[in-house]
Amino acid sequence: MELSKRMRMNADLVPEGCRLADVGCDHGYVSIYLAQAGRCGAIFAADVREGPLSIARKNIRERGLDNVICCRLGDGLSCFEPGEADTALIAGLGGMLMCRILSESPEVLASMDCLVLQPQSDWEQVRRTVYEKGFGIEREAFCVDEGKPYVAFRARRREKLPEEPPYTETEFRYGRFLPRERDSGYLLFLQKECEKLLHIIDQLKSVETEAARNRTTELLHILECARAALKDAGCAADGFTE
Repeated sequence: MELSKRMRMNADLVPEGCRLADVGCDHGYVSIYLAQAGRCGAIFAADVREGPLSIARKNIRERGLDNVICCRLGDGLSCFEPGEADTALIAGLGGMLMCRILSESPEVLASMDCLVLQPQSDWEQVRRTVYEKGFGIEREAFCVDEGKPYVAFRARRREKLPEEPPYTETEFRYGRFLPRERDSGYLLFLQKECEKLLHIIDQLKSVETEAARNRTTELLHILECARAALKDAGCAADGFTE
């Protein structure tokens, strides 16, 4: 099974030997890839829509993996019993939807040890929700696929991770590990983020409304966080001045 860069990034974060709930599996490509690689002890491929799930069933059946991958129709984690899976992969969904999924089945989530998450938006809020649910992020990944940047991270129960300082606002917004590891693609993303923010701030200077002033204040704060992430990576945001 050939995967896109984004899907391969997500699959590579799935821990070896886990019992996986692939939530929002779409056509089942990541589940099939992991099954063919023998990476998981059990795989449950779930989707809220019958259409994509029926295609996933067909793809799974054609590859002779019916006895390895079990398909489930349901919303989020609601189609699982506590203890069935110890790891959830939730990828390709909006960040706020992902936060809702993590909140709506507390008994199932409480039985899980690991989360692999790749939100399409609202990265900061997803990180905050992960911590609110008792998990800590242990690894982050970044890629650009067809011109779009994607971030994914793996989280485990905090009591199973080495003790670390609480996340700062900058780290909730832009991550801890990618800047620390000086991921070159991510650093380029941060530099472009600074450019984009400065461009919007410059445009807002000509708008004399309270809403524009409030938005400018908000964007200046976000810019400060992006610059701090670059500084944490040991990079100067040369040229990125107001």
